[in-house]
Amino acid sequence: MNTKIGTTFGLALLMAIAVVATMFALGMFSTSQLHAAHDSPQTWEHVTDVDFVPASNNVNTNTSWNVTFGVSAALVAGTGTISIVFPSGVVLPTTIDKSKISVSSDNVGNGTYVGYPLTSDPTVTSTTVTLTVPASDAGGSALSSPATIEANDNIKVFFSQLAGILNPPKSGAAGTTAASTAGKVKTSEQATYSNIAVVESFNQTIVINKTTQVEGGAVEVKLAGFTPDFKCTLSGSVSGSGVPGSAK
Repeated sequence: MNTKIGTTFGLALLMAIAVVATMFALGMFSTSQLHAAHDSPQTWEHVTDVDFVPASNNVNTNTSWNVTFGVSAALVAGTGTISIVFPSGVVLPTTIDKSKISVSSDNVGNGTYVGYPLTSDPTVTSTTVTLTVPASDAGGSALSSPATIEANDNIKVFFSQLAGILNPPKSGAAGTTAASTAGKVKTSEQATYSNIAVVESFNQTIVINKTTQVEGGAVEVKLAGFTPDFKCTLSGSVSGSGVPGSAK
């Protein structure tokens, strides 16, 4: 009786081994299936500490911008992308020359930033600028490392004033964080947008074109960010009145 049980068990074990071997031979336990997730964008990760800082907070002003954020996944030189959505009301040009934008990385969080000019022009929509990670250094030499931006780097993207970005024409906060209209960033490896933590606010402006003028001479006053049809009245050494036709 014991011999029959042992023989039956042995045959079953041999059959099980044969089935597993057959499955391996047919590729049913392919190792590529176990690692496929690493080949896809890491949508479960987000960029961190997103911040947008314009050089001027005056409405309707052409100014430079610094956009900063942190990444937890490396971006490959020449193929990785960064998508930046500007705060609500900011007016982007239809195109931006690559020479007006630079990307800097702090070399894995050590605080020393290295700058890289863009090697291809960005894609621009009404609200978004998408950059391809630079493929060469400031001297034009191809980057030897496969990743310009390493995991855990902090990033600065600088848009010069010559990029042609215009501040909102209306004063007050540019969007809200709740509605995700205050500025946000994602990358090709962290494909879920992360929103700015604090909204940017823009200020009304009053500009007078003359500091001195002869009696009876004209003085032009420009208002920006005020409600249309707002009445402007000057008194004192200068007198007059006007009604702006728009917020600009």
